Amino acid sequence: MSIIADLIKYSRLAFGLRGFLHGTVTLEESKRVLAERLRDREKNFLSLVQKGIYQNPKSPFLKLLGVAGCEFGDIEAGVNKEGIEATLQKLLADGVYISWEEFKGRKEVVRGGEHFQFKQRDFDNPFLDVYYRVQSSGSRSAGTRTTFDLRHQLERSYYELPVLTDNNALDVPMGLWFPVLPAAAGTGNILRYWKAGKPVARWFSPVDERQVQSSLQHRLAMRYIIYGSWLWGAKLARPEYVGIEEAVKVAQWVADTKQQFGGCSFSCYVSLAVKVCQAAIENGLDIEGTRFFSGGEPLTPAKRQQIEAAGASVIPRYAISEIGRIGYGCPNGGAIDDVHLLHDSVALIQHRRKVEHADTYVDTFLFTPLLPSSPKILLNMESDDYGVVETRSCDCSLGQLGFNTHIHDIRSFAKLTGSGMTIVGTDLVRILEEVLPAKYGGAATDYQLLEEEDSQGQTHLSLIISPTVGTVDEDEVIATLLAELRRVPHPGKLTAGVWAQAKLLRVKRMQPISNMGKVMTLHLMKTE
Repeated sequence: MSIIADLIKYSRLAFGLRGFLHGTVTLEESKRVLAERLRDREKNFLSLVQKGIYQNPKSPFLKLLGVAGCEFGDIEAGVNKEGIEATLQKLLADGVYISWEEFKGRKEVVRGGEHFQFKQRDFDNPFLDVYYRVQSSGSRSAGTRTTFDLRHQLERSYYELPVLTDNNALDVPMGLWFPVLPAAAGTGNILRYWKAGKPVARWFSPVDERQVQSSLQHRLAMRYIIYGSWLWGAKLARPEYVGIEEAVKVAQWVADTKQQFGGCSFSCYVSLAVKVCQAAIENGLDIEGTRFFSGGEPLTPAKRQQIEAAGASVIPRYAISEIGRIGYGCPNGGAIDDVHLLHDSVALIQHRRKVEHADTYVDTFLFTPLLPSSPKILLNMESDDYGVVETRSCDCSLGQLGFNTHIHDIRSFAKLTGSGMTIVGTDLVRILEEVLPAKYGGAATDYQLLEEEDSQGQTHLSLIISPTVGTVDEDEVIATLLAELRRVPHPGKLTAGVWAQAKLLRVKRMQPISNMGKVMTLHLMKTE
């Protein structure tokens, strides 16, 4: 039965891919579609809520809305009178939201005396064509499994041309350094850039599919997409494995591309952009003028400085796999990581909350998708990110269209991120408080993970071990931590592989820092 289902699935993928690759979008079309989505955002939101929640008996939010005593007419009246965001704030006050732990199925949902237990798949959009499932490699969402839908890729592709045009990146070759499936970033980027009429010239992958033990389904899907595109005259770049420690190979391609074509644009995680720029500087390669379109982890001042030291520039991107692209960098942004909130496709409100394992409060982001192609149907989903939200006008393409909400100083308060790979804090707390003390001695308070940034802009994860624990083999402790990470469902194996290859983890013998909790992710700490 599964073989027949797989054959049907791949037949649909082949048919859908052929249609997707038939033709590209134009700059004028992109601007028109974005303007229409801004104009119709309230209508789109109400349609998605009505069809995806109230007419979907399996929706978890139908249960939460029932506890709150909220009918569709109440939401419709609120939106028509006060707008989407004000309505979402009222729903939040009535208990209509989902925390990150509740969304992941790690915490029971309790609202008004009612108890529910949800799974990630319960939030899937039932109207999508599910060709296969992918996982985030850490673009702010800690490895959520989501469906891969070509309509969703099309809807996201409309952002690319305005941004490429504003950053003078349209007429030079584009390269990628993203993982292969099951990570979604590489496949999604290569398809969206092609649809925007900007085919990727080279695709480098920092992981080998053999390292992450990709399933047969993902290996077949990868080949379907690449070789199928060749049959239909849209020759997509085939991924080439280049490990993180071999960044000079990528830097050499960027330098060669600049010499041949007068410039280069490149899309990758922030840490990989830093690696490329460092390799270029160390090897005397000229990549001046290269534009890096980067996300997946915070863009800090040190990382930006390292990129600019090579004569390159960086355009930040902000996305979460449950929804898609959240923000795109503004060429006129004042802050290091300033992005336009793409509020044609997502609504954002903030909520002040206490951080677990820390004595502090943050204004966390809660997101609600607005388009019917969203991978998940959500109302007020907490993302574990926080930052500054402000409204101001801008004369770039997105600003002229009406994208006047900006986000900056974006950080995560419950996840650790390195080399674009993310793991949630609760997964780490179990390892730190249970596994390591049981194996190496000491108490649950003797181990701590600290996310630090060195003077070169590189992120390191320091495993702090109290001196009271006694002598330990530091390499063995790191190996144990990575082995436990590999056991974490989605994306533990992928995260552990990349962290090991990048040598992100190091041991420090000192007393754990006690003022901000077990998992130190609330602020990056500068080291020498």
